[in-house]
Amino acid sequence: MPEQERTIRLSEFSDEALLEICRAADVIACECPGYVARILRQVKAFRSYTLTCIDQFPEDTDTHQWLASQAQKVEEILWETMVDLMRKEKLIGESDEVLLDSLSERARAIALQQIGGSV
Repeated sequence: MPEQERTIRLSEFSDEALLEICRAADVIACECPGYVARILRQVKAFRSYTLTCIDQFPEDTDTHQWLASQAQKVEEILWETMVDLMRKEKLIGESDEVLLDSLSERARAIALQQIGGSV
């Protein structure tokens, strides 16, 4: 019986899920999905940070709310970009799940191709 592929539901793009995507794509080859996931994690962390600044620096509330709002917009664009990229690369299954094993296999195949190996 074939082993079931590891997946992440698109609706569950938590920090942990983004780390799994980074790990699955982490091969010296085209790391675009992992790279976008890392940037997305950084933007999410920045947005969270700006929201904590509101409590620490109440006199700058307007600025930090604006920054958090802008970060939210960037986060949404990056999320859509990552999903579109994974769809283009056929790394999202019919049930809207990121196919982690397919992502890992794709990265390995690209790395082998770059060094002249066979897949």
